[in-house]
This record gives sequence, C-alpha cells and structure tokens, in this order.
Amino acid sequence: MSVKLLDFLSGLSGALDLVSPEVVGHHKRVAYIAVRLAQALGLTRTERTELFMAGLLHDVGGFTVQSRLAALEFEADGILHAEVGYRLLRQNPLLDSVAILVRHHHTPAGQFGSLKSAQGTPERALYLANVLNLADRVDVLAVRYGPTDAKAMVEKLSARAGAQFLPELVAVLPQMTADRDFWLGLACGDPAGLLTAETGLFEERGLSRGQLAQASRSFSQIIDFRSRFTATHSCGVAEAAVQLGRLAGLEPREIDAMRLAGNLHDLGKLAVPGEILDKPGPLDEAERAVMLRHPELTAAILGQVPGLEVVCAWASQHHEQLSGQGYPWGLGADSLTLGARVLAVADVFTALREDRPYRAGVSSTDSLRIMGRLVEAGHLDRDVVGLLAGHQREINARRRDTQALASLEFREFYSGLGQ
Repeated sequence: MSVKLLDFLSGLSGALDLVSPEVVGHHKRVAYIAVRLAQALGLTRTERTELFMAGLLHDVGGFTVQSRLAALEFEADGILHAEVGYRLLRQNPLLDSVAILVRHHHTPAGQFGSLKSAQGTPERALYLANVLNLADRVDVLAVRYGPTDAKAMVEKLSARAGAQFLPELVAVLPQMTADRDFWLGLACGDPAGLLTAETGLFEERGLSRGQLAQASRSFSQIIDFRSRFTATHSCGVAEAAVQLGRLAGLEPREIDAMRLAGNLHDLGKLAVPGEILDKPGPLDEAERAVMLRHPELTAAILGQVPGLEVVCAWASQHHEQLSGQGYPWGLGADSLTLGARVLAVADVFTALREDRPYRAGVSSTDSLRIMGRLVEAGHLDRDVVGLLAGHQREINARRRDTQALASLEFREFYSGLGQ
C-alpha cells in the first residue's frame, strides 16, 4: 500500500459528514478557508499543511462525546468537543501538533496570555489555532451571507477582533472574500480536493506501514468511543483477523491490509445514532434499515482514498455471506476473497464474545457452536471457522488482551471529562 497522509485524512474526514446533516462538508470547507487565510497571511508550507489537517479534523471530538454537537455554534457544548478532539488526536505522533490547534480552535485570542503562562502552549500554535477559529466562523457565516453580502460578514467578524480573533488575521478578510475564485472554490463539491491538486501547496507526507496502522487505530477510536459497548470492538476484530489471516496463509502485505480493514470496518457506523447503537432490545424495521447501511457507507468513504482499494473491499464486505444472503450487495462465494472471509469470521467471533446492550458476552464454547451453525447455513467460510476452532485459545487470548488494553485507554480517555 502506498498512501499519503493528506489523502488519508481528507478521505476519512468525509466520514464525519455521516454523523449529522448539519456538518456535511463543513470540515473540508474549513480546511479550505484556513489554507486560503494562510496564503493571504504568507504562512509557510509546513503551517499550511498543519492547518489543512486541523481543518479536516477540528470538530472530531464533537462526534465522540455522548452529547454530540447539535449545531455549529460557539456555545454548542462549551469547549468540550475541542478537548475531546485533542485527546483523540494527540495519541498519534503524526497529529500531535494538529491536536494542539484542534484543542484551541474555539479559544478566544484574549485568553492567549494566560494559556502561554499556565500551560506553556507555544505562541505560534495559538496563532495557527486562531486562524482555524476564524476559518470555522467564516464557514458558518458564509451560509448566511454569501458572496453578495461578504462585506457585512467581514464587518461582523471584525467586530470581534482583539477579543475573539487576532486583528492581523481579520485584516486579510476583505481582500480574500472579495476574490470570486475564493467563493467558487468554497462552493464546489470538494474544496479540499482543489487544494491537494495545487502543486507545492503542502508538504508531501507519505505513510509508513506502522504509521498507517496507527492512523487507522486513531479513526477506530472515533468510531468505537461513541458507546461503551463498542469501545474496543474494532481493535478486537483487527487483532482476531490478523491472527486468523496469518494462519490462513496471507502474505505480510495482506496482513497489514487486514489490520487496517479491521480497524476501519465499522466506519459507516458513524451514521448510526447512539440510541440505536445502545438500544437494549431488538431493532425495529426502521432502525435495522439504518444499521444495514453501514458497510455501504464504509465503502463510500474508504473508496475515496487512493491506495486502500483492498482494505476498502474487505472492510465493506464483512457482512456479506457465502450464500449471497448477506448485505449490502448480496455477494456470494465467487465474489468473496479469503481476506473478506477472514474478516467476517473475526467480526462475528469478536461480537459474540463482547457484552452488548441486549445480552452478555457468549462463552468460547457457545461462540464456536453458533459459528458452526452459521457455517452450515452458508454464512461463514468453513475452513476459516475451522482455523478459529483449532486455535481458539491463542486467538481469543490475543483478542482479549488487545481489548483489555483498549478498555483501559477508553476509561483514561474520558477521565476528567465528566462523561
């Protein structure tokens, strides 16, 4: 796999659009506005790159806390979502500088002095965070004012210079918003894509195998941390799938792809409301219809990232069945590769062993008995389930240890947040 960091983040930031219709396109537009501001301010290529990544991810914390962002307003949840976003992103060394910008993307400029002395936050990081803050507000107000009334929008933002925004940032708004091309880019379907197509605008940052796995783990936490019942699911599936894949004879590059597919297989569940994820009983017909869409949405998101074609296929096919009775596409045995079959078995096994709102986790013996029935019904691959049965103890131990560590991370993550 050859994947660029900006492509990975740009593609997966689209997954955040699944959470609420109020945020569709918001992250890519903020990334676009932040970079255009950076250009007007004469910022370096490194700083443009940091702002682009921060724009793509700035509200990520609002989709993890139980009280998700209801609207794109300063007062939506205080600054809780900014702190949660910081905690999510700081765990990844590739995003530690971005995490600081996300943490302060709603911090008023008037508070910078105390932050520098109390927290030791670098002055330049606060400056860039304020660029992101302004970009966020421009996007929210642009919907109301548009290019025909850009002057009124600038006046509204300029009134907050010194208190909310650094005056030198607001000073570049008149020229930027008077540019017709700025508005055309903002209105296009993928403003972030316009930026990545511009040669020399950003630093090229390719991902190593380890960095790609780590980046996928960060996104799996965004998916899983929305519910205590799924807080460790993706990493458990990934670990079980990797162990099964090795036993099934997958090559090292395929094992790398399997870990990514396991971490990201439930990406589409960001579109599933928390009340459905945590429902203590059976889903009704409408709720089930929402749930059944998640693999298709996973495919739609991962399919935008060049280099993840195999990962996309395996991740989005984990609910397909050899009989052709699965979803979302009803693929049959002839269309399902070994990788897809391995991930499907790992997902069922991990789900059975976990506690869910409507039942306690199932024992190893009962899990294998249930999976045996699924084999007979034509749902799961007989050979892969046989590998699991023959090595159940060691596979389950690796899955259990991985999920125990993730559970500890989950508790530490929310410590002190009042969640």
